[in-house]
Amino acid sequence: MDLRKLLKPNVTEENAIDLIRSMYGLEVIQIRRMSSFNDQNFFIKVSKVHQNPFIDQASENSYTLKIINTLKSSLDGHFESLHSAMRHLINRGLCVPVPVMDLEGKTFNLKLLPLLNKEKELPENEKCGIHLLTYLPGVTIAEISLTKNVLYEWGLLLAKFHQEMQDYDCPILKRKKIFYSLENVSAVKGFTEGLVEEKLNLVQRVLDKYSRKIAVNYESISKGFLHGDFHNHNILVQKHTSNEETVYHVDGILDFEDSYHGPYIWDVGLMMAHAFLEPNGIPPIHAAGYTLAGYLSLRTLTDLEMSLLKICMECRLCMAAVYCHHGIQSDPNNAYISNFSPDTRWDCLRELLNSRNEDLLKQWTMISKEYSPK
Repeated sequence: MDLRKLLKPNVTEENAIDLIRSMYGLEVIQIRRMSSFNDQNFFIKVSKVHQNPFIDQASENSYTLKIINTLKSSLDGHFESLHSAMRHLINRGLCVPVPVMDLEGKTFNLKLLPLLNKEKELPENEKCGIHLLTYLPGVTIAEISLTKNVLYEWGLLLAKFHQEMQDYDCPILKRKKIFYSLENVSAVKGFTEGLVEEKLNLVQRVLDKYSRKIAVNYESISKGFLHGDFHNHNILVQKHTSNEETVYHVDGILDFEDSYHGPYIWDVGLMMAHAFLEPNGIPPIHAAGYTLAGYLSLRTLTDLEMSLLKICMECRLCMAAVYCHHGIQSDPNNAYISNFSPDTRWDCLRELLNSRNEDLLKQWTMISKEYSPK
């Protein structure tokens, strides 16, 4: 996959309302844009009166209209595989969005739509995938003040996801190639134009470590179906009030677009990297440790896999920093990217690279042994 071939949809609210009416037979009464890196998302509230024979009753919690970029939409079986995985998880009791059937009884469609920076060009092969999902109420982990317990539950939810996907089988998803996978970390070299030498050196340090540590041990690492993007903006929490005290508990999982088959430690390392990146008042190393503790309360990692978590975190932070840098250059008005500071990513990557793996493992192991969830 070549990120340069990715074209982002550029649909207006009026376009989105027309799509909902023509494809799903639903009448929109409220719509607002939701931030997205490479796709377009809209929050949709609809009238109870509708023309869709596949919908018994319109959702009171509304819907999310997702319009996917051309590159991901072109992947063979992309929508079929992720909808299959979501239905599997729903049947296992996990809280995830439900794909909605359109007027033709399909859960997705490919259409020619306006594209960012290519409004006048609509080549036949540049179609965007459209699917409508039930909207899950709540707020994301990124929107609250983190606690040790929320971090722990975040890790536990990932373990439950991996656990429930163990007996799932999908040949398409197993073959699926994802640009942001651990195996593609070396692709960042093609997007470093404009970086100062010090940051280029950080990137090279990460790539060298990947080659020395992960690539040579790849066949020895446990693999399965991954979420692929288990960060704090994709995990929902619900607010609970007891004895005038407000607490949050992890509740649901969003955005399965990057699901694929790969090393479990990539999902774990990615999650830990984002806990480290946005710890909200908790020491970053400890924040990552509480998510790991939650994961290890249900699943195990080998000594080799534990030793590679730090490198996985570095790979994720490296990719996030480089692609954020590239995204600002190619799409400076992107609201999603503007929420993140590239400098923070570089600072965290620098701190992690300069930390001793043995020291981190010692702290994480201690947290896993001593912390008891509330």
